[in-house]
Amino acid sequence: MTRLSALLRRRRRWVFLAWVLALVPSVWLILSGTNNLTGGGFEVAGSQSLRVQHAIEEHFPTEGASPLALVAAPRPAAGYDDMRGAVDELRRIAAEVPSVSVVENPTQPPPQPGRPYVLTLALDFENTGAVDVARQLRAKVGIHDSEPGQTADGSVRLYVIGQGALGAAAQTSTKHDIAAAERWNLPVVLMVLVAVFGSLAAAAIPLTLAVCTVTVTMGIVYLLSELTTMSVFVSSTVSMFGIALAVDYSLFILMRFREELRQGRSVQQATDAAMTTSGLAVTLSGMTVIASLTGIYLIDTPVLASMATGAILAVAMSVLTSVTLTPAILATFGRAIARRSPVLQLSRRPAGSEATQFWGRWVRKVMRRPWLSATAAALFLVLLAAPVVSMVLGNSMLRQFPPSHEIRGGVNAAAEALGPGALGPVRVLVSFPGGDAGTPANAGLVDALRSEMSRAIDIVSVPPPVTSDDGRSVLLSGVLAVDPEDLAARNAVDRLRDRLPTVAGEWWAGNGGPDDSAVPEVDVGGPTALIKDFDDRVDHTVIRVLLFVSTLAFVMLLLSIRSVFLAVKGVLMTLLSVAAAYGSLVVVFQWGWFSWIGFEPLSSIDSTVPPLVLAVTFGLSMDYEIFLLARIRERFLVTGDTRDAVAHGVSTSARTITSAALIMIAVFIGFAFAGMPLVAQLGVACAVAIAVDATVVRLVLVPALMAIAEQWNWWLPPWLDKILPSVDFEKPMPRGDGSETVAFADDLPGLPAPSGDVRMVVKGAARLQRLAPGAVAMVDPLAFTADSRKPRGDAVSVTDETTKIARPVHPVTVWRSRLAVALDALDFQADDPVPELVRSRPVETAFVQLPTGDRLKVPTGAETLRLKGYLVLARNKGRDYAEFAELVECTDPETVATVLTQMDRYYSGIDSPTSDRPWVTSLLVRQLADPNPDDGFRGDPVSVPDWENVRKRCLSVAVAMLEEAR
Repeated sequence: MTRLSALLRRRRRWVFLAWVLALVPSVWLILSGTNNLTGGGFEVAGSQSLRVQHAIEEHFPTEGASPLALVAAPRPAAGYDDMRGAVDELRRIAAEVPSVSVVENPTQPPPQPGRPYVLTLALDFENTGAVDVARQLRAKVGIHDSEPGQTADGSVRLYVIGQGALGAAAQTSTKHDIAAAERWNLPVVLMVLVAVFGSLAAAAIPLTLAVCTVTVTMGIVYLLSELTTMSVFVSSTVSMFGIALAVDYSLFILMRFREELRQGRSVQQATDAAMTTSGLAVTLSGMTVIASLTGIYLIDTPVLASMATGAILAVAMSVLTSVTLTPAILATFGRAIARRSPVLQLSRRPAGSEATQFWGRWVRKVMRRPWLSATAAALFLVLLAAPVVSMVLGNSMLRQFPPSHEIRGGVNAAAEALGPGALGPVRVLVSFPGGDAGTPANAGLVDALRSEMSRAIDIVSVPPPVTSDDGRSVLLSGVLAVDPEDLAARNAVDRLRDRLPTVAGEWWAGNGGPDDSAVPEVDVGGPTALIKDFDDRVDHTVIRVLLFVSTLAFVMLLLSIRSVFLAVKGVLMTLLSVAAAYGSLVVVFQWGWFSWIGFEPLSSIDSTVPPLVLAVTFGLSMDYEIFLLARIRERFLVTGDTRDAVAHGVSTSARTITSAALIMIAVFIGFAFAGMPLVAQLGVACAVAIAVDATVVRLVLVPALMAIAEQWNWWLPPWLDKILPSVDFEKPMPRGDGSETVAFADDLPGLPAPSGDVRMVVKGAARLQRLAPGAVAMVDPLAFTADSRKPRGDAVSVTDETTKIARPVHPVTVWRSRLAVALDALDFQADDPVPELVRSRPVETAFVQLPTGDRLKVPTGAETLRLKGYLVLARNKGRDYAEFAELVECTDPETVATVLTQMDRYYSGIDSPTSDRPWVTSLLVRQLADPNPDDGFRGDPVSVPDWENVRKRCLSVAVAMLEEAR
């Protein structure tokens, strides 16, 4: 990742050009409106409804499987002439559209006032092009947004209805919904980002990446719609997840970039470090979410597969923009992005601020009463999840539109003219394996089936049968007495599927059928059966999705955290979050408790929503879980104290997790209020799942259960430990008993030896082994930067440099019971006085790689600056000013000043004033403004290299500190 980041920085113009070349055609596709997104896609492979649909398309050319229709609905003042003129106008419009013809209905009365008139249309091709035809018809009829067309004098309303019309109307509604959601999302997300970064420049980067992500992904979706079935709901899915994840992923990288700058890195170093750490984490996160979403393919339906594909593309594109565009942008505008606005910033706290302390106190309170905390949190989640027992799943494309929408008005008018089930009849396909369907025996069987259908509940009529063009099958159509999407219609399909095969078998056996193998096959299909088959498929296969994502989550956690208990706990906690999200769907949409804010109550929850929520929640939750538990485990490997590790992990990660969760919740809520019911349900469920997971689960249940489990948190059977691949985040500190250990920084693999600073490291490590065998050696990679130009030499042995020291370790480097020694402090001479400063916070540390494969704990860049600033105050030696100036040269005065203006948070004087004035910082500014060391560099002032430049660099930092304080 470091090499990739460096390459993208150097070739950033090519990176920008590549993204422009990707954006231009995508924008053109979006603006041109050229796509084949469909309102269908609910077919189930191998189902009766799909077999009937294919048979109608192939062998019954006059029985359009999903017909379009034009409707003329008179207003109260319309007369006979108005209705006749309106119907003639609709016939003319139909004749103007290629491949469309009118199918006359002899049973329908002629046009007359007070009664709508329906013109059924037939298409000369399969229904895949019905959406394009419907768009043309809607434009010619004069339909605009959700308003119907009308005749010139306004006396008759004009509608286009049918499956293709539903798809065309859904495309229009989706575009409006996305625009409305983005009008909410972008300002809210911008406010959150400004609050996090305190800078408009920094806040603009995630939004820019979000726009690029959604635009390019939608271009790809439009291209895919030419090749395969893509649902209209893919647009909302792409926009929802594209904005949320692109902003979240770039947020992680930018926060790490700023943290690296505060630690003294240059823009280039900070960019590479951010991409190596957060960039890699973002990539792994995206892969995790994508892996979870692939579970949706187990359901094997076009609409869910297309929505999963859209979500996967959005996640992948979010990762791609974050890891390619971000380093190029940071390399170009890094310093402006890092700069906080004095007007916009809400807080100037560095890491380890009061917010972190607040979360530390909170977690310790939770862990003081872990059983009470865990029980209360679990009961709260169970209470949220309880309504799920009342969940009713259903599917209705028509009811995705509000009652006032023109498509609903057209369907209601057609129901008034022909009956509520006229445009959605139950289709019964009778296939004769033996051949000719027209034989007397076969005709008798068809008559028996028709009679049985006529007696069925909610079937008002059964027109004469139609024979296929190959003569091998017969089609019966039963006109329903109810809306085809009504529950009663589904019950009618169930009864026919149960009864008709029995009637066929009995008739065949009683009338001398040749053998059982030749019994005709009876399949029940039609729009109602299609929806029912889809709902049944989701209901029967969602358990597969659950098992898939649960197993994936368990394996990912086991590999990452190497703990059986924590892996099981993570899966169970995520299931609670999902259950709470499902419960919220029932409360909001079925029970209608929130109708006062615009959520209309519905009879059922869309059956596409639960599996999507399940996959998305597991993917994002695993993200947060691994991020949090990795921090906890890293601390535990250092301290061996579970409670301290939990407090540290939660307090240091809470701000990042809550900021990311808040952005996601804002995006999901935006779509919940602006989307069609399916999109609104998806938005509400995802928002609740993320909110619960980032608060109740991460801040209460996780610390409480880990406090209860104690050492069981880290249990892993020895046999499993041997077979698991090593994907550890951090390794325990080396024990220090080796004799050939030389520390090299991660980002400086070619570090020369034995330079002066490397000798200091080795000598300090050797002394440290004698002084305190259990201590942790620390030195920052920045200290070596100035040596990178020196000639190479032979490696230095720790054993050769070992010297016996009989003095105590300097008190400023001791924190609580964990002994940590800064190597600079080890170079004190025995007669150096003890400074009158005390350390008030623990040393902030990172890790560098050892040649052994282990890692050495070192101070962060910011900590190195603070330690050197402390030594300037405490010793006032020429060497301290010279080394301080080298650090300034590696970074810049403004970054150094940002770190050192917070010195009073880390050091305090024993005899310092009790006021809130930055006493230590003031002393440091005074000393840096006019360096006047008590002795020369190693006793010889002349040996200080370029002393005037050293003074200038120190002075530049003093001036920058005054500007920062102002």
